[in-house]
This record gives sequence, structure tokens and C-alpha cells, in this order.
Amino acid sequence: MTTICSFDCNQSAIKSLIGNEKPVAPVEGVWMNVSARVFEDQVRKLAYGLMVKDFRRGDTVVFTGCSDEMKTFIKAACSLSHLNAEFSAETDGEKIIPASELEYLMSIGGTWSRKYKASVDRTIARLILGC
Repeated sequence: MTTICSFDCNQSAIKSLIGNEKPVAPVEGVWMNVSARVFEDQVRKLAYGLMVKDFRRGDTVVFTGCSDEMKTFIKAACSLSHLNAEFSAETDGEKIIPASELEYLMSIGGTWSRKYKASVDRTIARLILGC
């Protein structure tokens, strides 16, 4: 992965995204505490995957079946893809993503990263600059 500035800047951007929450991300299917670098890599994949789904900027996407440890990760990915995240046990509608689909979204996000990388880089740059 190519970063847009030094690791310290991206670490600051991640801190802006998650606040005082712990950086927890899925690694090989297991949710665990990770470094800021791994968190960013994994969040980018989910953000790219959400962008592939063709939601419109500002849409609210409802995530179902998520544990508390998943929520910070999902909110960060939604922020990078300009979406709003809501969480519910169950709901009806067209903008719903069950927790079981997160790995799939990250997989397709990794495939489509070249298309969406510039957009996410700009969002991270805005976080770094405080815009």
C-alpha cells in the first residue's frame, strides 16, 4: 500500500477516525487489536468494498448482527467512503449489510482498490489537515 504521508500522519488520521477506541480489525477472520497500520489497511478494504456497492455519498447503511468490537471499524470505513453507519439487530430495507458480509466486502474492496484509492486518500488527507 502506498501512503500519502508519513506513518505518523496516518496514525493521526486513524486517531481522528476512531477517537479513544481501540483499533480492532479482522485479521484472517479473527477480530483482534491491531496496529494503526493494519487497522488502516483493513478499513480501506472495507471502504473500497462499500464504494463498489454503489451507495450514494451521504447514504445511511444499516449493519445488522455486529458485535461492539466491529462498530468502530465499520464506522471508520463508512467515514472513508462518505456513508453513515447505523446498527440494528434486524431491519428491512435495501441498504442493509449483515455482519456476515464484511469479509466479502473487504475481499472485493481489495480487488477494486486501484479505482477508489484516490478518493480515500483525499479523505484521509482532509482528516490530517483537519478539513
